Amino acid sequence: MNVNINKHISDNYLDCNFQFNGNLLIIKGILKNHDTYNKKIICAPNPPDLRTSYSGTALPFPNEDIALQNTKNYFQITDDFIDITFKTPNSYYSNDGYNKIKTPIILIIDDKKIIYEFDDLCPLKTLRDRVRGNPSFYAIKEILLPIATAENTMYNYSAAKSNYNIA
Repeated sequence: MNVNINKHISDNYLDCNFQFNGNLLIIKGILKNHDTYNKKIICAPNPPDLRTSYSGTALPFPNEDIALQNTKNYFQITDDFIDITFKTPNSYYSNDGYNKIKTPIILIIDDKKIIYEFDDLCPLKTLRDRVRGNPSFYAIKEILLPIATAENTMYNYSAAKSNYNIA
């Protein structure tokens, strides 16, 4: 995953440059009003799993807990200046399973969690059907089809497929 993206973020909390360079993310900038916060952490999900398998490589994580589990992309901010290098983070799905959080950087200050999303570095990698955009595209037949004999199920499935455009 070799990308070169530069982005500047300036808001109430950060004034930072984010540079994606190859498979590294370089963050340089400042944490505004750093002395007013007790807890100051910047972290990101683990990098994508690059492996050969039936399900694929560089797939997004199914949720935030798994994405952040044992991540090396973790930095405790001690003063106002931030100068860190992370491995490029992977995306993950929100707890509802529908919304993909794309290449996030997470700022934790005291009890607040601010998520900064960047361009999706693996837009074709998804745990869901990307054409229809809804996992019920495949599951709706369980709701539509009544319990029946094998022959009747075949007829009902054929009718549902033509009427509702399901797989």
